[in-house]
Amino acid sequence: MSGRLVSRVVHVDTGALSLLITNYFLSLISVAVIEGFGINIIRVILVTGLAALNIMSLIRVHLSLISRARLRDYLLLLVNILPYAALLIRLGTWLLIPAVLLLLFIIEALRGNGRSIIANVSGTALIASTYLAWYVLMGGELMGRVIMASLVWIIYHTFSALYVEGKLPFRQGVKPYHSSLLWFVSLPTLIYGLLINSGLLSLAVLIEPSLRALIAVREGKLPMGDLRRRIRRIGIGLLFESLALAILVLLLIYALA
Repeated sequence: MSGRLVSRVVHVDTGALSLLITNYFLSLISVAVIEGFGINIIRVILVTGLAALNIMSLIRVHLSLISRARLRDYLLLLVNILPYAALLIRLGTWLLIPAVLLLLFIIEALRGNGRSIIANVSGTALIASTYLAWYVLMGGELMGRVIMASLVWIIYHTFSALYVEGKLPFRQGVKPYHSSLLWFVSLPTLIYGLLINSGLLSLAVLIEPSLRALIAVREGKLPMGDLRRRIRRIGIGLLFESLALAILVLLLIYALA
């Protein structure tokens, strides 16, 4: 019994929680910078409630879906995602990104593969997509530079999640360099979009992940010994890198406001 409890506690992804919290403040500050005194307080309060609901319940829902899902778990998931239907009016085709990610995760969960590479990577990318969702729901103007910031944010965290999966010794189907391939394939689109919408200075947000992708090309799997500590160390490093990227994104938005 105690072993099962330890496993469940360990599986609660503190990275997912920290990403949700970071997304909330990133969205809020982005709206405050762009909208200034025109910020809609009512919208902000409502989105704060939605963010709190997601932060408090999505991890629990995830644990249930990947283990022994019941009807109430699917209902709780529906309660969490239903408010995002309001985005159908504002986001249009951009809504396809989180919709596809959500579909991938649900399919894997229904197949009993809720801890698979696809589920973990798509789930992380889905969480990252809440930045743009919360920004729009708060009343932020949907403009090119914010869309590109969101795209960088999503691809960056997809890259990071795939990197972690590639480092795990028991993940035989993926290696660290696969995350590098994902980043470098995406890089031309990111460079073009940032240059068009935000200018040359905006390319600074791509420097750190590009260097890390280069390093990852030559990296191998983690050894099994002391694996939990090694994974925790990687997670802490990725958290600080994610926060650094968030600061760069905000500086970019502020400079162009």
